[in-house]
Amino acid sequence: MLVLAVGALVALSLTILSSATMLDQEPEASLISQAIACAAGLVAMVGAAMVDYRRLNRSVWWVYGGAIVLLLLVLAIGHEAKGARRWLWGVQPAEVGKLALVVVLAWYGNRYQAQMPQFIRGICGMAGVAAPLIGLVLLEPDRGTAALMVVLTLALLLVAGTRWYYIGVPAVVGGVAIGAMVLASPMARTRIDAWIHPEAHRDGASHQVLKGLYAFAEGGIEGRGLGRGTLKYNVPEVHTDFILPAVGEELGLTFTLAIVGAYLVILVCGVSVALRAPDQFGTLLALGITLLICAQAIVNIGVVTATFPNKGMPLPFVSRGGSNLTVLMTLVGMLISVAREAVGSSEGDESKPTRRRGGGRPNPFTPDTDLAGVA
Repeated sequence: MLVLAVGALVALSLTILSSATMLDQEPEASLISQAIACAAGLVAMVGAAMVDYRRLNRSVWWVYGGAIVLLLLVLAIGHEAKGARRWLWGVQPAEVGKLALVVVLAWYGNRYQAQMPQFIRGICGMAGVAAPLIGLVLLEPDRGTAALMVVLTLALLLVAGTRWYYIGVPAVVGGVAIGAMVLASPMARTRIDAWIHPEAHRDGASHQVLKGLYAFAEGGIEGRGLGRGTLKYNVPEVHTDFILPAVGEELGLTFTLAIVGAYLVILVCGVSVALRAPDQFGTLLALGITLLICAQAIVNIGVVTATFPNKGMPLPFVSRGGSNLTVLMTLVGMLISVAREAVGSSEGDESKPTRRRGGGRPNPFTPDTDLAGVA
């Protein structure tokens, strides 16, 4: 079910992007780039799915260190656009940072499982590991991704066993800090005011959202038909953050709700895998991946429907973006790996063989523990 949901979203992405780029000067280039990212993501997903996820325990700091280096490089020599440095050699290091954050938090929660209820070892230790990644992403600046990483860290802290009242003070401090950043940023204040009073900013901050809502309304229940949409060309960033209105205009409410249903399937599958994981590392890894995917989907859908203030966040597996798609498919491969080991563990519990650390096959030379106990 997980693979079917992800596959359906990726197939829809290639289909709707081919329609949305018809009027571009080089429509084939954008579609080919996304197809290459899809192929790379598929290879990464299969590779991650075939490898025992517990091997990440031995390479977690390589992943973490590599992400830190990429984030430092993008600040130093990255491509600057619209006042932010987010691109390095055609890659967004922030996407790699999200992957590294999930892995390192899962490792830390498993490594110090018994000490997680403590304030120093628990909340301070895990927050200290996450802070460099979040801070570097914030310096780009990419406030939306940084906020997503903060939410992910707090969620995994709770799941790992940190006492909830320890998170109260950091949550209040973080809320005050976010409020201060909003007040200090004219752009953020304008976006919030445009969210509350969209008609007053029709030609400004609300332009993108209102055009997207018009596209949804034009599509109705059944849609105008693939390739027949016209309002989508008036929606800024229709290829990336606002691709869902293009789906709504051409394929209608039915396909739009089907996309929401696909993310619900991913959510249910991810939580189910986490609950059946054979160890704490697998549980935290599966929950972190699931939260990362579904939180991005919630934010994107909330923004394009004017439920949330406007903040750029790609729709997972659907929006154009090679870095985001490749990293997300790699994370799905890790989730599949946890599911494979969970199945192997449950089968092992029934027949009671001893499983090797590197894989799911039982050791045929290990004696039956029940018979050994009787003897």
